[in-house]
Amino acid sequence: MGNSVQILAKIARDAAQIGLTVNSQSNTAVVIENGANDLTISYVPAAILAPMGGIDNSISPYLGIGVGNPGKIKIKGAAGATFALTIDSIIAARVLALCAGFANDIQISGSGDEDLGVVRGHPDLLGLGQ
Repeated sequence: MGNSVQILAKIARDAAQIGLTVNSQSNTAVVIENGANDLTISYVPAAILAPMGGIDNSISPYLGIGVGNPGKIKIKGAAGATFALTIDSIIAARVLALCAGFANDIQISGSGDEDLGVVRGHPDLLGLGQ
């Protein structure tokens, strides 16, 4: 999936359907209630530097593997700078499981926006340029 607005809207709908409290929702982020560690879910677009597969980018720069890359879903915690402080409760685990239902990689970030790790998405997407 590559359309961030639809991805975030679906995450918000799905979260509400499984009983999570969605504090806010916009075109750029969804905030899910998790006590003192609210989780902000956003979308990180794919960084496609150049197409792969032998296509001459002076002729057609967006052909070949790389175009369909879905980007990453980012889960950012409010509580601290470690993975354990971000995914700190059953609610956070449910949010992680919800986001894992998409094909996207999931980037886990702490309160200072540090990259704490990436959970790989669907294995068929490994060749798509990210």
